[in-house]
Amino acid sequence: MKKNNEAPKFLRRLEKYMPGPNSKYNKKPADFMPGFIHGLILPLTFIYSQYNPVVKLYETDNVGRRYNVGFVIGLIGLIKAISG
Repeated sequence: MKKNNEAPKFLRRLEKYMPGPNSKYNKKPADFMPGFIHGLILPLTFIYSQYNPVVKLYETDNVGRRYNVGFVIGLIGLIKAISG
């Protein structure tokens, strides 16, 4: 049986929303909403980053506090949604 090292199709579709040089936020620094989205999709980003090392868990080109606050709120929202 042939081993497939390609990421699942649904993760490849989300790549433009994930932090890193291929993200759609590379034109201007990421603000609150991109931070919120990145916090929400962190587990999917982590899985995809194992297939594509260019994808990062955190957008380095951001505006600072507003991105960080959005990221943390998104992460908290994810944890609350998972835990019920």
